[in-house]
Amino acid sequence: MGLGTVVRALIFGKDADRKRRSAKAARIRSLPDRLVMADSYVPALAADGGRILWVGCREYTLDDYAALEAHGGEIWTTDIDAAAERWGREGRHRTGDVCEADRLFSDMTFDAIVCNGVLGYGVDSPEQQRKALKALAAILRPGGRLLLGWNTDKIDDPVAAGLTEADWEPTPLGDQPTRVRFDAVTHVYDSFFRKA
Repeated sequence: MGLGTVVRALIFGKDADRKRRSAKAARIRSLPDRLVMADSYVPALAADGGRILWVGCREYTLDDYAALEAHGGEIWTTDIDAAAERWGREGRHRTGDVCEADRLFSDMTFDAIVCNGVLGYGVDSPEQQRKALKALAAILRPGGRLLLGWNTDKIDDPVAAGLTEADWEPTPLGDQPTRVRFDAVTHVYDSFFRKA
């Protein structure tokens, strides 16, 4: 723990990192894809409520958890990086590999999963992606929603590669179509429900 973290903890309490947003987090939250997340996807998932798993925790995802919980959602988080736990949901975070999410959450079933910025950032090969998508399907109830975010400059299209065919059916989410692309950034969102 660095000196700055200790000082913030003394001044702001144990949630110091949650109360202070960095300039980098603010910049990321202002990107077009993050605006669609905050303005469209989070409200749609919040309206459905239930137990929601957020895969990949960073400072800029903190506000999304609170918005999802405002409508009664129960947010769980996971990240492979143990240091990312500070950006996870306190008391409802598990550290582990998304490719083994079915083992990591073997005692739970989710109503929705947000897996954004994970494929291409550690889950890189088509085989790793297939394994991650299969593990997520195992812990999502039939008919549950998956929001998958990935970048065209990091990986090939997982849908075009057939990695989603076995377990996932494309479906619109909120006011957005099944696939959303952006001109200004390489991010893509694909939304699905889990096949029975």
